Amino acid sequence: MNFNALYYFKVMAEFQHYTRAAQFLCISQPSLSRSISVLEEELGISLFQKDGRNVRLTKYGELLNSYLSKGFHEIEQGYNLLNQFKKKDSGIIDFSFLFILGYQFVPTLINTFLNDSKHRNITINFNQCNTATSISKIKDGSVDLGLCTYMPDEPEVNFTPVLKQRLVCITSVNHPLSARSSVTMEELLPYPFISYTESAGEIQSFINRLFSDCSTDPLHFCTMAEEITMAGLVSTNHNNCIAIVPDLDVLENFSIKKIPIDHPQAHRNIYLAASNIHPMVPCVEVFFDFILSYASFPQEADNKVPF
Repeated sequence: MNFNALYYFKVMAEFQHYTRAAQFLCISQPSLSRSISVLEEELGISLFQKDGRNVRLTKYGELLNSYLSKGFHEIEQGYNLLNQFKKKDSGIIDFSFLFILGYQFVPTLINTFLNDSKHRNITINFNQCNTATSISKIKDGSVDLGLCTYMPDEPEVNFTPVLKQRLVCITSVNHPLSARSSVTMEELLPYPFISYTESAGEIQSFINRLFSDCSTDPLHFCTMAEEITMAGLVSTNHNNCIAIVPDLDVLENFSIKKIPIDHPQAHRNIYLAASNIHPMVPCVEVFFDFILSYASFPQEADNKVPF
């Protein structure tokens, strides 16, 4: 089935006159007539019947036209929608971010962006997920930009640092370390330690490096994917377990103590990730630049430290 033939049929169904339809299509009348005849032969039915000097649809033509009208309407809508993506002030952005950024930083970021009248025709779809999932979606093209941690060996993804978050040790309020104003990495060694899963990105490898100058390795207790669950377990003081996490405001909701770490590298980075393979449409470029600009100014959100 030829797409042009279906389009010619749609135009003929509107005009129901070969000469006027051919003029609209900028083709000869014999060419249009042949196209309709081929379509009728292919379907094995008559689509038009003579009506004086004009033609009109047969009941089969009416049936085909009812489906084609819907189909071409959807195609036109899709084309018009995609045509918006060549403009900076309209389009759809698929954006992913870490769960923990959804409490303050991302809502404030999005609200500031969309409150600008220049961005009123831009739609942002949200994907709240861990770093591994975010990177996978960026690589397959289903996500345009993501706020996540760094993952090594990902040549298809570009990572731009945008946030720096201080790392703290969290304990229960009854933990032996809870009264301390700060702790060294060496002082954490006697206590069972909750680690991050690989899906959380680089943070666990970075924490491990903080222990590199210690006399021994930390006591591994269990592995978890995110900070909320870690804080929940630590708050129970089960086995005197501890964890090292970003200093996040949401942790204030738990019965825990946040203890500063006496180490010059006790912080982790958040990156703005984008594809090195898929082209970036104008509205995504606008949002990318906005995030970089927004992150360059101090904001009271999730204890962010700007680069």
